[in-house]
Amino acid sequence: MIAFILLSLSILLSTGRNLLSKNLSSVSFGTKDFFLRQAFLFLCGTAALAILGGTSIGMPSAETVIYAVIYAALLVFAQWFYTAALDGGNTALCSTVYSMGFILPTLSGSVFFGEQFSLPDVFGFLCASLAVIISGYSRQDKRTQEGRYFLPLLIAMLASGGLGIMQKVQQRSDSADEKTVFLIIAFILAALISLAAYFAAGKRAPEKPDRKTFLFSAGIGAAFGSCNLLNTALAGLLPSAIFFPSLNIGVILMTMLCGIILFKERPGKRELLVLGFGALAILLLNI
Repeated sequence: MIAFILLSLSILLSTGRNLLSKNLSSVSFGTKDFFLRQAFLFLCGTAALAILGGTSIGMPSAETVIYAVIYAALLVFAQWFYTAALDGGNTALCSTVYSMGFILPTLSGSVFFGEQFSLPDVFGFLCASLAVIISGYSRQDKRTQEGRYFLPLLIAMLASGGLGIMQKVQQRSDSADEKTVFLIIAFILAALISLAAYFAAGKRAPEKPDRKTFLFSAGIGAAFGSCNLLNTALAGLLPSAIFFPSLNIGVILMTMLCGIILFKERPGKRELLVLGFGALAILLLNI
């Protein structure tokens, strides 16, 4: 029962992070305003982790610090470029392709951890590849416009897969019980990287962003940090065949529904194909 409650909460938080990121995407990527809000986002994520971690936070080992540095870089790429992709991409489509990053930890399990890679996994990998290819396809007259979001989305997808790999590595290590401090260090470092980018950026956004974007940043950060902790806990409570399909399909469908209701997005044939292949890939990869 507790696992079902935590899973439902994780789906809601992940969906909320996706939707709030759409609002934040109006701040031009590469400007001071963009990086300042990203830094605030990661700081709010740190605060959420500290609150949720409570007394479980202790001194990290050297191994945990090294893993956190790698994780921080992946957090930055995942969040920065997912936000940039949403500036021109459909919310449901972006959420689906982003979720395809889970093919990487699936493959790594077979390559590095001796986990079996079955025939359904092969078909799942093919379906995931089709989803990504279809999402990046466009007619000649739309190629310039849609190319703006596909490359950032692809980078975000690969980074999200890297996050999954590092979660597996950290949980297989001798410092597995240090997951909370591991995540806190990573979020602090991600905030510092974003702050450094703010000082290095040469210009502000063309139009002064609304102050509400800081509220969106706070919400995204709190949801993002909480999801990282919840998903790590759920990976130990539920079998992968139940957890990963339930989480990702739930997030995809909830994001699509909310995108239709809140942003008036109507999925076309391509979006429906991406959603279909994406959902099928997640199911096959976790049978």
